[in-house]
Amino acid sequence: MRETVYDLLNDMDHQPKEYAAEKVSKKDIRKWKKAFDAKRHSPAKRWIKYAAAAAVLCAAAAGTVMGPMRNDVYAGVKAVAYDLSQALGISKDLEPYKTVVGSTISGAGYSVTLNEVVLDEESMYIAYTLTVPEKMETEEDEMSYHDDMTVYINGRMASLAGSGGTVKVDDYTLASDWKKELPNVDTAQDIDVEIQCAVNGDEIGVFRFTASGEELSLDTLTVPLDETVTLPDGTGVTFERYTSNAMGQSIYFTKTSGDYDYDFMLKGEDDLGNPVGFFVRYSEQEEGRMEVEPIDNGYVSDQASSLTLTPYAVKMPDTSGEMNSDYEPVGEAFTIQISGQE
Repeated sequence: MRETVYDLLNDMDHQPKEYAAEKVSKKDIRKWKKAFDAKRHSPAKRWIKYAAAAAVLCAAAAGTVMGPMRNDVYAGVKAVAYDLSQALGISKDLEPYKTVVGSTISGAGYSVTLNEVVLDEESMYIAYTLTVPEKMETEEDEMSYHDDMTVYINGRMASLAGSGGTVKVDDYTLASDWKKELPNVDTAQDIDVEIQCAVNGDEIGVFRFTASGEELSLDTLTVPLDETVTLPDGTGVTFERYTSNAMGQSIYFTKTSGDYDYDFMLKGEDDLGNPVGFFVRYSEQEEGRMEVEPIDNGYVSDQASSLTLTPYAVKMPDTSGEMNSDYEPVGEAFTIQISGQE
């Protein structure tokens, strides 16, 4: 039975818990995070951009203002309901697919509230809020907090790969959303979830709940594909299936090598003339997923019946630095028939 976030907000436990953890300097944490993020997002170095201003405005209008917090004072703390559809810029109603958790864990001066979770095919969307003990007066203060969510599915650690973003709600509150990759996990079935939460190297606690992506899976359109291109370094990439649901559109692929030197994308338009682009969002060993880029072109139109896409590739930098944007065609255009999409 799903509980509403409003009922759960009334029953939150904000009692602090102390953990014996090795202290790490903020400088070390920033260095570690930078190296870790670079590794876990390679070769796809794209992060979701966010349209979360509406969530911040709603929080401000509701009068959610956090007073100064100390390690032993949490009474009266209120969590901000951070809506995933607003954070991800999705216009469709996600309510039928959400697992509203609404629980809070506290420790080391922090309080983390898990608001919403949505399971999609091989991925998990997480929305939560973080309250901090010191007032964030500058952007540097805001950026000094590094939270980390490690997901366990049925007792097994899932992939650490993921991406997300954070917005400041008020001087003591940050709202975040993450998308965690869950390769080889059947999210259409009931799964036992544990999310271990840490902030700046301090272990805060664990969220435990059961979730299922069955409803979203039933509403997902899947179109088999069999299109192969060869990258300039000789790596073969086969686009195997296209999926579309309320969370967006994806194209899953396999490749002949886990080590390749080129980033690639699919670019074209639908039968209505609307531009469409798919970029590598996740790649591990010999498989991965591309996702539609909603910022520039929007999600695929519900009225579209087909997509015509051309593969492009660009050499990735040999050393750290900005990606080259000079993509060149590496194959012929192909068409995906998506008529029947709801």
